[in-house]
Amino acid sequence: MKQLSKKIFVAVIIFAFALTSCNLPKPNAAINTPNADVIQSAIATEAPIIAETAAPIQATEAPTAEVVPTEPPQNIETVVPIVHLINPSDTVWNPDQITTDCNTGVRMPAGTTQVIISGCDYWNREMIERPADSATGTYVPSLDIIWSQAGKLEPWIFLKINVTNLADAPKTLKAGFELDPDLDSRGEFLLTSNLPTSTTWSTDGVQVWQDTNQDNGGTTAFRYDQNTGDGYETLLFDSGVGDDADLAWSRISPKNANNIEFAFKAAVLPNQKVFGWWSWVGLQELTADKFELVDRADESQTWNIDNSCSWIFGTKPKPDQLINLCAVAEPTPTPAPTTPAGSPCVVKPCRFLQYFDTETCSCKPFIIFIPTPTPIIIY
Repeated sequence: MKQLSKKIFVAVIIFAFALTSCNLPKPNAAINTPNADVIQSAIATEAPIIAETAAPIQATEAPTAEVVPTEPPQNIETVVPIVHLINPSDTVWNPDQITTDCNTGVRMPAGTTQVIISGCDYWNREMIERPADSATGTYVPSLDIIWSQAGKLEPWIFLKINVTNLADAPKTLKAGFELDPDLDSRGEFLLTSNLPTSTTWSTDGVQVWQDTNQDNGGTTAFRYDQNTGDGYETLLFDSGVGDDADLAWSRISPKNANNIEFAFKAAVLPNQKVFGWWSWVGLQELTADKFELVDRADESQTWNIDNSCSWIFGTKPKPDQLINLCAVAEPTPTPAPTTPAGSPCVVKPCRFLQYFDTETCSCKPFIIFIPTPTPIIIY
C-alpha cells in the first residue's frame, strides 16, 4: 500500500512538472513581432555598419605675394669729401731755372707730315723729341716742349712747361716732371697731371709717385740698359687723395695759354733746397711704371712724347753733375771794375737769364743750350 502511494505521489510530481514546463521560454525562440522575420534576416545577412568620420581638415595658409630672391647688399663705400686747407699762391719763377728744348714745330704747322731726322732725338741717351705719331707721322704741337721753368715760394715749388700750342691737345695728354733730390741722375719722385681744364688750380688728375726701392734707371741712368725694375711704384697722392690733400696742383697758366703749371709742397722732398728736375709731355707712354722709358719701350714704336734735359735747383750746376744736364756756356766776362779790398759787395738785381757774381760784383749772363746739334727736319 505504501509503495502504491509513493508511485502515485511521484506520478503527480512528474505531471505537475510537465505542466509548468510548457510555459517556460524556449531557447532561441523568435520574437513575436510583426516584422520579426525581416529583422532577424537583416541581422543575419547585413554587413556591419561602420560610422564614417570626416577626413581631417588640413590647415592652409593664406595666400601671400611671391617672394623674389634678392642679392645680398653690396658693401657701399662712403665717399669722403676732399677738404682743401691751403691753395697755391701766385706763382714765382726763378730766372736762372730754365731749360730749353728743340722746337720741332718751328716751321711746322699743325698736321704737317714730316720725317724727323736725328739731331734732337737720341734714344740711347733718353733725349727724346718725338711729338708725332710715327717717324713719318703727323706733328702734334701740344707735345712739343719749347722750354720749362722752376721757382719756389714757401711752402710751394712751382714748375711749368711751355709747348708750341696747347689749344688742340689730345684729351689723353699727360705732362710732368721727374725730381732728383740726391742728384744721382735718377728721379726719386714723379709729378704728373692730366690735361688741365681751366686756369684755376685743381688737384684733379694730379699724381705724385715715388721710387722707394731705387731701381729707376737701371745700371746707368739715362742709358738704354734694359732695366726691368718697376719704375715709380709708390703712389703718394692721387687727385687729392693721400696723407696731404693739398700736396700737388695743376692748371693752365692764366697768363700763357700754352703753359701747364704745377705747384707742389716742397716738404715732400728730402732735400728741398737743392734738387735736379726735368720735364716730360706724352700720351699713353707717360705712366709711372714705364720709367725710365728707354729701358721699357720699343724705340721704333714709341712716339707722341717729348722730354727736356735736366737742371738743378738751388745751386749753380757743375759740368757733368747730372748725366743728362743741360749744357751751360759762359762767355769770357768783360773786365769789370773790381771792388776795392775790404769794401762790401752790394748784391744787385740782374736781368732775365743773368745772375749776380759776387766775385766781380756784377751781373753775368746765362747761356743755355741743348748739348745736341740743331735739329734737321725734312719736309
